[in-house]
Amino acid sequence: MKKRRVGTISMGIVLIAFGVLIFIAQVNSISAINLSIKFWPIILFLIGGEILWYSYKYRDEDINIKYDVFSVFIVLLIVVINLGIYGIVETGVASKVISTISSESFTFKIPYREIEIGNNIEKIIVEVPRHCKLNMRSEKENKIIFSGSANMEAENKEKAKEFLNNEYIITKSSGNTMYVSFLDTSTYNNRFEDSCPYKFNLSIPEGKKVEINGEGNSLDLALDSIKSDWVIDNINNVKVRLGKSIDVKLEASVYGTEALGGNAKWETANIENVEEINKVKGKLVYGEGKNSIDIITNGEVEVNTLE
Repeated sequence: MKKRRVGTISMGIVLIAFGVLIFIAQVNSISAINLSIKFWPIILFLIGGEILWYSYKYRDEDINIKYDVFSVFIVLLIVVINLGIYGIVETGVASKVISTISSESFTFKIPYREIEIGNNIEKIIVEVPRHCKLNMRSEKENKIIFSGSANMEAENKEKAKEFLNNEYIITKSSGNTMYVSFLDTSTYNNRFEDSCPYKFNLSIPEGKKVEINGEGNSLDLALDSIKSDWVIDNINNVKVRLGKSIDVKLEASVYGTEALGGNAKWETANIENVEEINKVKGKLVYGEGKNSIDIITNGEVEVNTLE
């Protein structure tokens, strides 16, 4: 009984076709992956056609048709591996990996800015980006003062300097509220060069209500005086330095009394009617406590007062 191997010819044709497909994709700048997805059923046609052809050609002979499974598996494996490599190159992953290895870190000073505030503005909301250390202080004048530095991950110094042209502080007003946010290109992965905000300095008028929230790593707050209420929410670690003559009531909601620090003498109490275990509220009062600072955080709160 004769044996005929089925699948070898089909897989040879597949290899040739696959090479032609990648060549066409490279020459015409089209996606080889998309073409492969569209035309992969042809492999089934080829194998099925080869089986039918052998069956018809040797129908009158006593033969045993044997499927060349190993050859089919090896060729398919080669095709999948090559498509995977081509996909990595095509999607830009390879270039990003190479750029990651060759990139350097640069630190630049961000240009100083002063932003005038309209007389109708009563409240300022500050959105703090990730990977940001924010230093804030109260300012007697009716304006926002901004400065800082930023870490740049780029292939060279010239490319890093291009980010200095960005607007690192963004302000928008709606009614009697001003919104302050910062550019954080670390959240955008569509380009490799990455500007990760490192340290921002921000001065806010002491007479405005202030709300600070976001995903910042830390907040250092220096307040000589405030004449309105402040709310700080979702900042990991908060440090507050209070002036000698400040008139304020400060309350901090944290997990455990060990999260309250500094030279301040905290009054603490467990928070009732909450699901979180070990939720504690610390309280400080200076002067008559006319103005308030409310801090809500999962991290630590450190309060120091000038002697």
